[in-house]
Amino acid sequence: MMKNEKFWQEGMDGKRFALCSFRRLWLLAVFGLLGAAVSAGLYLLVTVVLAGPVEYQVFSQYRIYFDSEKYGEIQDYYNAYTWGEIMKTDEVLDFVMEALPEGITKEQVKESVSVGAMNDVKIMPLYITTHDKELSETIARAYVYGLDRFGHSIEGLDGMDCWLLEEAKEVPRGTKAGNAALLGFVLGAAAAFFAWLFFYCLDDSIYLEADFENRYGCPVLGLLTLKKDPEYRKELETALAFRLNGKRSVCVTDVAKAAVKAAGNAAANAEENAAAKAASPAGIFPKTGLDRLEDALAEGKEETAFEECIWPFDGKTAEKMRQEGVLLLLPWGRGSGRMAGRLMDQMAKVDIPVLGAVIYGAGDGFLRAYYGRKGEGT
Repeated sequence: MMKNEKFWQEGMDGKRFALCSFRRLWLLAVFGLLGAAVSAGLYLLVTVVLAGPVEYQVFSQYRIYFDSEKYGEIQDYYNAYTWGEIMKTDEVLDFVMEALPEGITKEQVKESVSVGAMNDVKIMPLYITTHDKELSETIARAYVYGLDRFGHSIEGLDGMDCWLLEEAKEVPRGTKAGNAALLGFVLGAAAAFFAWLFFYCLDDSIYLEADFENRYGCPVLGLLTLKKDPEYRKELETALAFRLNGKRSVCVTDVAKAAVKAAGNAAANAEENAAAKAASPAGIFPKTGLDRLEDALAEGKEETAFEECIWPFDGKTAEKMRQEGVLLLLPWGRGSGRMAGRLMDQMAKVDIPVLGAVIYGAGDGFLRAYYGRKGEGT
């Protein structure tokens, strides 16, 4: 079937894509919320549940005095990374250890100290972080003493004064959960969109006449909408009167019934029949089956009898279909395109002429949005 199908050669119909995508916005929202929940949950798991004991942090700020008269623009050689490394050298730690009580090691001090971003090379933010509040404050006070000594002992500096020394505070956790949720929402929605885009590109559903005509080269004679739009009904009557003029009978094959039979699902078959009956205007497809299209031909014309032929066809039915021709009934929306193509392929193999197709159960809102038309009862 694919050798005759133009499905892969079709361009993207922007309006059709937009309308189909609009009906799937809930899918993007669901996957976005799911992604947000997963992302925020993982973030909180890592930063709160698995983060270990609570940490306490002391923030302090130091004013650095450079000996510019003797060494020129020496401050250009220092930045936050440089100072962060200097704070862990023995030149600083030896002075810091002098102010610390016994039992606190250099390794503990090294692990606790860090330097924040420096907007001004002369102002250094220093952080002391440990799992013990008192220990953090003790090390922070020792650095006040140690950096004062260090600032007067190294060439290029005139001193380092502590301008600010705060009390130890518990380090907050999970503060970026909102950002994690937002990122998860975007990623989840994006994943859903691209999955939907992939599905859309492979989807063979029939929403418009062109969906069937471009793929299989068979004319669609008209549409029957759920709300029985009289304009579409009139178009169908005119097309049938022209296409079937002079024919006393013609075979009718419903793609939905063929698809259900191919799946071997009797329950779904009954459901499809009910849906087709509900979607069809009174007198077009009566309760007794697709045996007559009443009132479809112009007044004064000879009526055409419609006999339902359900796939798969036996030899006798196929011969009758070759003589009379076939009118194909296509359910609107998802799932009809592939079976329609299969039927077209099978009928072409046995020289059964397809006179045209009728799309039934079409969504009035979708058609109105696409074509900008408005009929009665919509």
